[in-house]
Amino acid sequence: MVSDFRPLIEVLRELRTLMQKKMSGYFFIATENNHSSTILLRNGQVDEVTFSRYRSDEAVKQLANVSAARARFQPGAIGASVSRTPLGEAALQWLLGGFENDAGMRQRTAAVPEQRVAPTGDPATYRDAIEKVALSYLGPIAGLLCDEAFSSSKDLEQILQQIGSNLSTPEEFRRFLAEARAVLAGK
Repeated sequence: MVSDFRPLIEVLRELRTLMQKKMSGYFFIATENNHSSTILLRNGQVDEVTFSRYRSDEAVKQLANVSAARARFQPGAIGASVSRTPLGEAALQWLLGGFENDAGMRQRTAAVPEQRVAPTGDPATYRDAIEKVALSYLGPIAGLLCDEAFSSSKDLEQILQQIGSNLSTPEEFRRFLAEARAVLAGK
């Protein structure tokens, strides 16, 4: 399965085929910029993703920025990983086929017109409203994701972007931002 550089989407389709066949082994990706990524498959399930020095979700985000790559699959049993970091749902969905609709996760934020959230003051006062919107998109995990976003930033726009990054499609991301911004504008 070694080949010349080709569009990343073709490489990821090859990965998806291996997953559908319930394969186990190492899927190695080399980029045109001399970066490498390794995706560990265990019975067709993504066990771990690395990209250069990144792991897990951040590795998938970095991989999403690649335009061309080449890949090789090395079948074999995968041993238990002690320091394994599980993938988030959005990253996993992107690897499972979301890449077909989104050539790069970076396009999510580029495709959403920049509209700074108008409310000022303590972002915590808007938390309940944002969590309510997030709940309809993310389900029960919305509370946890909101806790994480509100603890890592005091900027409402950054908070919305962080929460929205957990959605699986660019369209969901756009709808979430529009709905959250509308709720905040009404406050």
